[in-house]
This record gives sequence, structure tokens and C-alpha cells, in this order.
Amino acid sequence: MTDKAKILVIDDDQDIHEFCRLVLESAGYEVLVAYSGAEGKEIMNETQADLVILDVMMEQADTGFEAARWFASEYPNVPVIMLSSIADAADNLFDTSTLNVADLVNKPIAPQELVDKVARLLGACQ
Repeated sequence: MTDKAKILVIDDDQDIHEFCRLVLESAGYEVLVAYSGAEGKEIMNETQADLVILDVMMEQADTGFEAARWFASEYPNVPVIMLSSIADAADNLFDTSTLNVADLVNKPIAPQELVDKVARLLGACQ
């Protein structure tokens, strides 16, 4: 049996952690959670997650974007999904052109859409 893919969810909202854990664990993934960009980086360095789901606005309005740049630099082969309530407006509020993210999607996301995105991105990495 192969190991489960590890998904790191970085969000300051516990409800998002619980939603992602419920949806993704039922789809066969291992889910790790962090409440801040700094904690997410630490967990990534310890666990080498296979995919990251990252909130845009946490401690600061641009914490997620800063973390996305770090992941692109340190783990360029790990796909990052940015999940945010401001995804539609993000391009107008922040310079997203330099981000190396696989997808930028709005909260809330439908459970099946999340599973499909994760599966597609992990399949593309193999």
C-alpha cells in the first residue's frame, strides 16, 4: 500500500481546517493544519507535504501571498492552492503576477470541487 498524500492547510480559521480535514481525509488524504504562515512553513520543513492549501489573509492582509512566494522559492514542485474570500478581487488588491500558485479560488469551495482540484494537481506532479 502506498503512503497517503499529505495536504497542508494553512488558514487562521478553525472551521476551514475542519472542513478540509473532513473532505480530504474522506478522499484518502492525510491532512496537516497550521494557523499562520510561519507555522505552515515550519510544518512544511518538517513534513514535506505534497500540496498546500493556503489562505490569503491571516495575520496580515498579505500573509498568504508572502507565504506563497516562500513556497514557490523553497518547494517549487509542490502545488499551492490559494483559498480566499477575496479571490475575485485579489488581482486588484495585490500584485498576484509574481505568485507561483496552481489555483486561486473563492471560499466557500464545494467539497467535490476541492477534492477534484487536489486530485488533479497531485496527478500532474507525478
